[in-house]
Amino acid sequence: GGFLFAPKLVKVPEDESLLPPPTVSLLSLFGYTLGGVVALEYDESPCGPYREYVTMGGLVMSKSTFGAIGQWGSRLFVSTEPAAEICQDLWGVP
Repeated sequence: GGFLFAPKLVKVPEDESLLPPPTVSLLSLFGYTLGGVVALEYDESPCGPYREYVTMGGLVMSKSTFGAIGQWGSRLFVSTEPAAEICQDLWGVP
């Protein structure tokens, strides 16, 4: 498989529907957060080989696990239907 991550400072959206879920806090400074894109290619997975593209909406901190920081994927695209079904079930993204 392959992996590409291209980080970028992104403006925090004003539209609340574009913000991360309430289970995490968006980390920002002066109206910007760390976003970007991630492209992955899986040679093996429970649903077979597939490709994935994620738009990273920002840097977030978990409200339930203090100190856990990660990237929030605001959009997720996969190349196969079985992968799409698993991503919907696991991550709750369309």
